[in-house]
Amino acid sequence: MGQPVVSVVIPVYNGAKVIGPCLDSVAGQDVEDMEIIVVDDGSTDGTWAVLEAYAAGDERIRPIHQANAGVSAARNRALAECRGEYIRFVDADDVLPPGSMRTLLCKARQNGSDLVIAGYNEVVGPVRTERNLRKSEDTMPCDEMLKHFNPWANSFFYGVLWNKLFRREIIQGKKIEFIGGLNWGEDFAFVCRYLTHAGMVSYSRAVVYDYQRNAGGMTIKQFWSCLGHPLENCKMKWLLFQELKKLYVQRGLYPQYRWTLWLYLVRVTLNN
Repeated sequence: MGQPVVSVVIPVYNGAKVIGPCLDSVAGQDVEDMEIIVVDDGSTDGTWAVLEAYAAGDERIRPIHQANAGVSAARNRALAECRGEYIRFVDADDVLPPGSMRTLLCKARQNGSDLVIAGYNEVVGPVRTERNLRKSEDTMPCDEMLKHFNPWANSFFYGVLWNKLFRREIIQGKKIEFIGGLNWGEDFAFVCRYLTHAGMVSYSRAVVYDYQRNAGGMTIKQFWSCLGHPLENCKMKWLLFQELKKLYVQRGLYPQYRWTLWLYLVRVTLNN
């Protein structure tokens, strides 16, 4: 088999009830040349049996089992296996709308982009709300994009993984990994590390993800875990600020933004 166009990374823990619809939505995308790497992070329910059944029916699905080590370790395990030109992250309790993958891939290829950022639906029961901070089709150098990133760094739009498309060569070539032990914000830290090495960044008006906002979802669980431990909460936010600061320092932009970057700590505390 040749190199896939895209590698899809899905970490899952005790997701037997939700991983099926997720895999159906990914496998049903109108992009055949992809690999779907699902890391079962030590589930104790029937998740592994579901993954084996799906893998038996679709050779693009590659399940991996590991002892429970957390979502960062699960994603890092998957990244080591990725062979695609691009990498897409999906959470096991969410789904991709039709055309999602092709939209991001076309945008990346048309503009030579190292990162594509698009809109998403926030789904709460029967209510679907479109979220797209930029609502543009712009492509720009990363240094210019960081002007927009700075005041909105604490937002879901910039801080999460799943409304974006990444270039594998950068992730593996620069050895970009997720920070183990973070209960919240590990995706934001990864985005900051990736942007340190990105060239062109594209935006899309399209909606490319359905984020299921519910009490049992991965993001909400991480949020409540963080909130329940105030000291750890403060340490995590300080660590994330250091990752943000490092991004601007390494790109030579810190003197320009030094008086506004610290506002991230205020915003992330008030809004999260």
